[in-house]
Amino acid sequence: MKQSSKSPRAEALVDETDDKGHGDIRNVLLVRLRSIGDTVLMTPCLTALRAWRGDLKVSVLLEKTSAPLLHGHPGIDELIVVNRALNQWHDAVERVRLIKRLRKQGYDLAVNLHGGTTSTFLTYATGAALKVGYRDYQYSFLLNRRAPPPDQIWQKPEIHSVEQQLGLLKWLGVPVDPVPQASLHPSEAAKSHLTRRLARAGLRGPFVLMHPAATLEGKRWSSTKFAQVVRHLSNRHGLPTALVAAPHEGHILDAIKGFAGVPTFTFTDLPLQELVAISSMARLFIGNDSGPAHVAAAMRCPTVVVFGASNPIVWRPWGMVPHVIVRTETDPAGHLLDPEQRIHYVAVERVIEAADQLLASTAPEGVPERDRSGTDIRHAR
Repeated sequence: MKQSSKSPRAEALVDETDDKGHGDIRNVLLVRLRSIGDTVLMTPCLTALRAWRGDLKVSVLLEKTSAPLLHGHPGIDELIVVNRALNQWHDAVERVRLIKRLRKQGYDLAVNLHGGTTSTFLTYATGAALKVGYRDYQYSFLLNRRAPPPDQIWQKPEIHSVEQQLGLLKWLGVPVDPVPQASLHPSEAAKSHLTRRLARAGLRGPFVLMHPAATLEGKRWSSTKFAQVVRHLSNRHGLPTALVAAPHEGHILDAIKGFAGVPTFTFTDLPLQELVAISSMARLFIGNDSGPAHVAAAMRCPTVVVFGASNPIVWRPWGMVPHVIVRTETDPAGHLLDPEQRIHYVAVERVIEAADQLLASTAPEGVPERDRSGTDIRHAR
């Protein structure tokens, strides 16, 4: 089907049946549930809204687990947290309380960046004059502004998660050119506390940050392979590695530390604000495709990401940060792999090569460099 030369957009954000135009919009809610990575990748929407209308009050509705990421963000006036209760009765009570709170806010515009059933229902429940989402969302009939698919809005076939979310604002007429970077803002208290903690652990000077965990097996590179990378970084570059994961993933860090046999520091209880802070301090980040990789990229830390089942077109690190994606689609014999099996075939040498490349191309002034010939972004297969 031939696409129009002009990208679809709402004519003037509203039509003749509405009593609100651009100038009457003062109070905006962005609904972004789900995970750490999703939360990081919605921050370009905050930048775009603030640049468009500095007088807007911008609120964000998100889940408790990821809310600390956005504390102190200059693009947000209010964070509203969805608390997941331990049982259905208390969860229902919490939802009623939340809906009452949302309706009292008097939102002019509510934008559903997520698309799940809960977020669509909560967007509807706000009572906002304009309730916006994509027309292919389940239960999109609850919204009174339904956008066409993001590939039509952007006039291209492949869409990153950032562009999917930002596409709703673009369709509404909010300027998004140039497309904003992701952004996070650790508090001074978090930075100060983390600095003291690193000093107590004996981690001083440059270091590599590594996140070897992932929720899904198809996104988790093996501990033994990560350990070989840790050993290489220490032996060749003199860089210790700080390993980070959630408390229940501590066994992964212990295994890597044991296999590596070189100076390695493990942290399983960093608050999210301190994860942001440590990402800003690291010389390099290496990890699976997961939330901490997006945090590192948002903090402009050179990033190596090992991809497995997920699509790097959608989930690659966003923005101008130097990064290398390492992935494979075939086994050594050239046979196409099932997506869930791909990460198990990513060779250690590829990740080491990517790390060496980024360490050389991003070396601080005065630090000897072996090679600056590599590009910042490369798909290693």
